[in-house]
Amino acid sequence: MMETDTSIYVNNTQIENVESYIYLGHRYSTRYKNQDMEIQRRITAGWPAFAKHRDIFKNNIGTCLKRQIYNSCVLPAMTYGAETWAPTTHAKNKLAAAHRKIERSMLNIT
Repeated sequence: MMETDTSIYVNNTQIENVESYIYLGHRYSTRYKNQDMEIQRRITAGWPAFAKHRDIFKNNIGTCLKRQIYNSCVLPAMTYGAETWAPTTHAKNKLAAAHRKIERSMLNIT
């Protein structure tokens, strides 16, 4: 298959040609077919969500409340749109490792 650099115009404005873009929280790529980049991006998005609630996670409150906050605020940042993924075993393990690392931090386990 041969790629062409045909320009597309809408209302006399040229549309930018990109290799990847983010739409509704999911990275789409015209070049890369694997989900490793998307899973890494999601893991990276999970840490700021965790940091926003650090006071709750690092406090001496019940694990049940911490779990509810994690499930409603952090987990969606890491797995939004995951039902459309076709991850490899390596990618699943990487995501699971990130979950465990956040959970250990939340429970003050080193």
